[in-house]
Amino acid sequence: MDQGITADVILTSPLVRAKETARHISEITGIPMEVEPRLTEQNFGRYESTPRDGAEFHEAKKDMASRFGTGESMLHLAQRIYNLLDDIKAGDREVILVAHNGITRMVESYFKEMTNEEFSSCGIKNCEIKKYSF
Repeated sequence: MDQGITADVILTSPLVRAKETARHISEITGIPMEVEPRLTEQNFGRYESTPRDGAEFHEAKKDMASRFGTGESMLHLAQRIYNLLDDIKAGDREVILVAHNGITRMVESYFKEMTNEEFSSCGIKNCEIKKYSF
């Protein structure tokens, strides 16, 4: 079913909600879908399963090198996502990414210069679509 959406592939986070969204887009558009492990949401260590709108968590996100105890630092996440975006760019194909807010924040930072404050407060609404070009 043609909805005016064109891409070569849909890359989705392995997380359930993202996969369900990607599957729905794939069914409507006919664009094939692939699970991309690098799109997994960041492990926030001691902040896992805590509210994301708290002042303490918001402040902690500004520390790019912290692993939050046992999690993944923003720098590790940046490496993972930037490597994926570099691979997409080198592959010369049009891609739809389906991922959660933390991943979209990192994608935004790949394409746009941001301060730490802008980065830590950057977000995307549910089902919001953003287009980026290399």
